[in-house]
Amino acid sequence: MLLAQTSDGIARVVRGELHLLDDAGRTLEDFILGGRLAELGGAKTRKEIAWDQATLASPVRRPGKIVIIGLNYRDHAAETGNPLPSFPRFHLIPGSAVAAGGSVVRLPRIAPDKVDYEGELAVVIGRTGRDIPEKSAWDFVAGATVADDLSARDIQAGENPALPMASPALAKGFDGFKPLGPALLTTDELRQHDGLGITTEVNGVVRQRSSTAELVFSIPQLLACVSSFLTLEAGDVVLTGTPGGTGMAEGRFLRAGDVVAVTVENIGTLTNTIAATEHTQTREAAQ
Repeated sequence: MLLAQTSDGIARVVRGELHLLDDAGRTLEDFILGGRLAELGGAKTRKEIAWDQATLASPVRRPGKIVIIGLNYRDHAAETGNPLPSFPRFHLIPGSAVAAGGSVVRLPRIAPDKVDYEGELAVVIGRTGRDIPEKSAWDFVAGATVADDLSARDIQAGENPALPMASPALAKGFDGFKPLGPALLTTDELRQHDGLGITTEVNGVVRQRSSTAELVFSIPQLLACVSSFLTLEAGDVVLTGTPGGTGMAEGRFLRAGDVVAVTVENIGTLTNTIAATEHTQTREAAQ
């Protein structure tokens, strides 16, 4: 089942259209947190609309935490000059970084020059667990959506004078740097696919093309590893890694006006526009 959160309520995606459901004022996030997504399969349709008639929200609007997996595709590890990890690498960033599909993402004031895209499959946790066994990891998954793991590479590498140290977590945690959407593919259908095609375009030009079949560590392996260190709670989001073709490999960073579109097969396309930073007034100017 493919589900979307709109400003007019929850929608079930049927043959490319949005069927708005009788959801009693609840959000998709409410059903995820309550472990009740299956109920939406039988919910009645109150209205049918096209995608361009909808204002979308993220499937999970404010996760308790977002887990970022690094170097989980061989070609991305190669383009960054890193060996393949023998153990999943991950960082934590705040839920405040989430943005909706279709929204404008502003370049951060202190790091506007080396912002990069990373198209990814994002797993949404549906059941709280610690020390999750790999063999039963799917029982803890609500579904998956599309993500763009935007990253300020100079902050990540410790090259920005505003932060005298390397910090992947801060580089990826700016407001709006984790667009999620446009819909959630529930686990029952997600598990039917050995691999989902993933493509990232910038201004209509393909920059990344791969498949989730190329993941170094599978989703069950990632959840087992992460949950051995911390509790994964319902509503948390795990970004599973990005394939090769990122902007940093050739020094092609995002600029104001760029449109980034990440497509994951059977889920949809997440599109966001990059905008210039908002310069805040100094106290002297305000006076």
